[in-house]
Amino acid sequence: MSDDYRGWPHLMCSGFGCDKKALMSYDVIYSFLKKLPDKIGMQAMGLPIVYKVRPEDHPDIGITGVTIIATSHISIHTFPKGQKDGKKKPRGIQRRIFQPFFTFDCYSCKNFDVDLVYDELKKVFKPKHIETALVYRLREDEELIEVEDY
Repeated sequence: MSDDYRGWPHLMCSGFGCDKKALMSYDVIYSFLKKLPDKIGMQAMGLPIVYKVRPEDHPDIGITGVTIIATSHISIHTFPKGQKDGKKKPRGIQRRIFQPFFTFDCYSCKNFDVDLVYDELKKVFKPKHIETALVYRLREDEELIEVEDY
């Protein structure tokens, strides 16, 4: 492996206070999932799979979609109405999920430009706040835990 190998990047993001129309648009989600692989140097294995979630199945979810790439996947779930349980008034950090938001995931066993992904998410969904986690899987310095035989 090369000296700059850090592991396989797994980017997880949640964007809050987003453009509600973008989160509700099948075409916007489809286009985003179709164009992103090329923009970050990945090869899509087919067209995006995108579903509008029926309100009777889950009233808070808008659209969910995934693109399978040669090196893993890119997925997004949108919540154009936020999530409201009606039982208690949201406090502190919980308030974020009461505004339109998305959750996003990009995992690949090939490096990609994380900043470019952030830029695309911001451009398309216009979040007021974005929360991210970047994990590198299969790192060389990772401690392995042995699993006992059955």
